[in-house]
Amino acid sequence: MNGKWLIITCALLLCIGVVSCQKTGTTIPPERQLGFESFKAQNSIPLEYGNLVGVSIDAPANARMFFEKPDKTIVVVTVNVEKGWLPDHVLVIPRK
Repeated sequence: MNGKWLIITCALLLCIGVVSCQKTGTTIPPERQLGFESFKAQNSIPLEYGNLVGVSIDAPANARMFFEKPDKTIVVVTVNVEKGWLPDHVLVIPRK
């Protein structure tokens, strides 16, 4: 009998918790959004992206390569090393 009430109480509390959840509605101000640009080559990474300064593993098959241009802008290129795939866009992070 007590087990039944415990299950009902837990289920009720879970329902209340789920119903009370709501989206925060946080938006990124336009001046803080990073931009993407079209990838400028098909089978290679352009020299204009600058020197390779870092690599991170995003997933078992994906790597993100960070390049620094001469003007200190950072360009992030994602590479799928399992399929040998380059994206159609790169992330550009300006520096001031």
